[in-house]
Amino acid sequence: MNDQFIFFCVNIGNEALLKEEVSAFYPELTLSYSRKGFLTFKNKGIKYDYETISQLSITFATRVGLCLGKAWPDDLNSTVKNKFQEIGLSLSECMIHNYSVNTEYSYDAVSEFGVPVNKYSADGKLVLNLIALSEKEVWFGVHRVASDITRYPNSRVEIDIPDSSPSAAYRKIAETAELFSLKFSERDSWLDFGCSPGGATSFLLSTGAKVWGIDTADIDESLLAHKNFKFIKASVQDLSHEKLPDGAIDWVHVDLNLNPKQAIKEVLRLCKKYNRTLKGVVFTVQVVKMEYIKSIEDFEDTFYDWGFFTMISRQVPSHKKEYVLIAQRGIRR
Repeated sequence: MNDQFIFFCVNIGNEALLKEEVSAFYPELTLSYSRKGFLTFKNKGIKYDYETISQLSITFATRVGLCLGKAWPDDLNSTVKNKFQEIGLSLSECMIHNYSVNTEYSYDAVSEFGVPVNKYSADGKLVLNLIALSEKEVWFGVHRVASDITRYPNSRVEIDIPDSSPSAAYRKIAETAELFSLKFSERDSWLDFGCSPGGATSFLLSTGAKVWGIDTADIDESLLAHKNFKFIKASVQDLSHEKLPDGAIDWVHVDLNLNPKQAIKEVLRLCKKYNRTLKGVVFTVQVVKMEYIKSIEDFEDTFYDWGFFTMISRQVPSHKKEYVLIAQRGIRR
């Protein structure tokens, strides 16, 4: 049997985090090739196929797939076709995602393959990834889209940040909502823990929601005048149910500079007040210690224990040493 290789794309600078995660949860995968933003691993365990590759759930990967090879740009079309013929696949079965990693070079897939590329890919679609690392090196591989896999090439989605947004936190939550199809409504009410200076709050208000922001630091003055925003200046550790708003809260957003174990404990303690109405939590986990990578499943289990059924732990492109844990109720898998 031929050796099997898996490719991973990762936010540049977080390659070590991905390697640590693979080592902790998938020891049967051994590093084969590594460049900034792109790695391949040899699979020494049970082989994946086009259906099961979507089960390979890696928090620090922006894209995962079966690695099929590489070629010079001029030879890529014929190399892909020859490989597909060898493994019994047809290009007509695939959508094409074409993207570059850590290079200014952009492969012209539209001209070379003669089909539209980088279109939104729905559940169940098989995707051919064309990954340019330089003008001399384009890798290719396939993945199957599943419910917690982003539909955009290498998780890259266009986000328009208004000039009025106080911080880059706007982009983080906007990317998260778009990439994982989170349905927010103008009827929703939010708690935003760690809201200062107001980037995420700004995004939430743009959806029409009502937001209570909680932080010890100041919030941008432009938000204080917003009719749908109220500010609670306090630390999460000092908050009690009595200091939080009465009535229904639908969603909670968290971006705290705390040990994630402590932050999760404190937030869930406060969320208990809204046990009947809460739809979900969008929680930024700060990876301040490498050991927290081994706790990814433990953090998810804590939310499961509190009645959350659907869980996604992923980095989005604007994340640094952090990732988002999305915990939702109402949907069991």
